[in-house]
Amino acid sequence: MDTVQTGIEGLDELFYGGILRGNMVLIDGPPGAGKTTFGIEFIHRGITQFNENGLVITCEQFPESIYRDALNFGWHLRALERTNRLRVVCTSPELLLDVHLNMIEELAGETGARRVVVDSISHLRNACCDPLALRQAIYSFCNGLRRLGLTAFLIKERETGQEGSHNFEEYVVDTVIYLHNRDNWRKQRTLEVIKSRGQEHIPGRHTFKITSTGIRVFTLRELSRACPFAAEGNRLPTGVGGLDEITGGGLPPATSVVVCGSSGTGKTVLGLQFLVEGARKYKDNGLYFSLEETPARIFATAKSFGWDLHTLHRMKKVQVVYKSILEMDIDEMIVEMGKLVQSTGARRLVIDSLAGLLDRLQDPVLIKERIYYLVRQLNGLGCTSLILFPSLESNTISSVLESTTQGVILLKSALYYNRRLRHLEVYKLRGVNHATGNHLMEITASGIQVFPRIGGW
Repeated sequence: MDTVQTGIEGLDELFYGGILRGNMVLIDGPPGAGKTTFGIEFIHRGITQFNENGLVITCEQFPESIYRDALNFGWHLRALERTNRLRVVCTSPELLLDVHLNMIEELAGETGARRVVVDSISHLRNACCDPLALRQAIYSFCNGLRRLGLTAFLIKERETGQEGSHNFEEYVVDTVIYLHNRDNWRKQRTLEVIKSRGQEHIPGRHTFKITSTGIRVFTLRELSRACPFAAEGNRLPTGVGGLDEITGGGLPPATSVVVCGSSGTGKTVLGLQFLVEGARKYKDNGLYFSLEETPARIFATAKSFGWDLHTLHRMKKVQVVYKSILEMDIDEMIVEMGKLVQSTGARRLVIDSLAGLLDRLQDPVLIKERIYYLVRQLNGLGCTSLILFPSLESNTISSVLESTTQGVILLKSALYYNRRLRHLEVYKLRGVNHATGNHLMEITASGIQVFPRIGGW
């Protein structure tokens, strides 16, 4: 099949490479969801990346405002118009539907356009009051675009109370993409392909983000298929004194282990020691992905135990990456994580911490899916991961983490005669005959030391 790559990052993956050439794609969404941005980027990427000239037909905005808004993303539409690669035209719905004028046909002929965006077809309702006549007019309009060999993005404004209902435009076009602007503690944009005539697509809602360079769609469904690593070979020593003795030599390769405990129990220290000793003793590249602490604070924490993490970072032996929890959603984090593991060649990974991102998800099904995608991707990339988490309380997130990951290490502390005692328990480690029970643990000047006891206590 002849497909058209939109050039919008992540969107073509939803259609396994692109949309069918000549298809009419309806972009439906509420105000602020990014409908116009999708359309303009589709046109701009077509011209600059795929040598397909384009048309922007608007019934609402003046060209000057479109030029201005496009410049925010670095898209110079005026320059493309001067080279006859693009036309931006503001017109009325009546003129757009007038079959005698053949406006789009003339513009397409002048520029050799292959793509068109119409913003928005909702205004066509103003040109035709009779519902039957309106349906026939839009049907003829779409067929006219197909006849000209144009691939079209048709923008549609979602009407109040329309969620869950369907208007006739959705039956006329070939592809329907719903944009959502969900309210949580902040706006979260998602899209869903609800119809794709003649080609397969990835179902479900997918998070997207409007960045300074355009739209990024975060597609998770295919991550596990792209990760063929087989977990074979010797154990991966943790470098934590006593812990390898408890686990019989270390962690199985390509596994994900949750390290949980309350504040001050040593989660961060354990994670840093796992990476630093892995780089120094076993020549394993590592990655510390932080959603809470900045690299400067992480370097300072490592230095307090005698670990020169900053030098390891400069040598690209242990990369420290910080992403603010205020600027990232869970889908973006999962996609970014996979790219970072691949680009750094990390065999060891520490994530600190998932709690803030997962707390935003209200739906238990979404929580389970996201954890599954993350773990499956990391395991498939051959990375042994420690996922730091505050505590495994009795809730949806903790139960999913327990069931989805291959291991759980519990860090505990209690006051005993005015002395703080810490213990470590390998609560679960799939496929390993580990020593059970609580084992005394100390945070020393050189890191964590575990004192195994037969059978624990």
